Amino acid sequence: MSQTTPYEAMVIVPANLEEERVNALLERFQKTLTDHQAVIRTAKQWDKRKLTYEINKVNEGIFLLIEFDGHADAVNELHRVLHLTEEVLRARVFRQEPVEDKSGKEK
Repeated sequence: MSQTTPYEAMVIVPANLEEERVNALLERFQKTLTDHQAVIRTAKQWDKRKLTYEINKVNEGIFLLIEFDGHADAVNELHRVLHLTEEVLRARVFRQEPVEDKSGKEK
């Protein structure tokens, strides 16, 4: 199979969710990715912040960060699962550009 691409997913869920539910959601998203041969680099509850504007009458959210290496099918499935999960207020997946060191080689 071809080389994987690095991605970063940022997910916002309501701040009033119980800790167990937040952890269960994070595990579900990780499992979705690993089931599609993605390799998780980091998956964590990143921060709890007041939102700039209300989303679905919620003004405070918990940000979940997932960094992974995978293929387009893993990203597509993650998008599908995020869209179907009621607790998700907003979610974005970004393709990360390879970092080059000073010698011009990719890391």
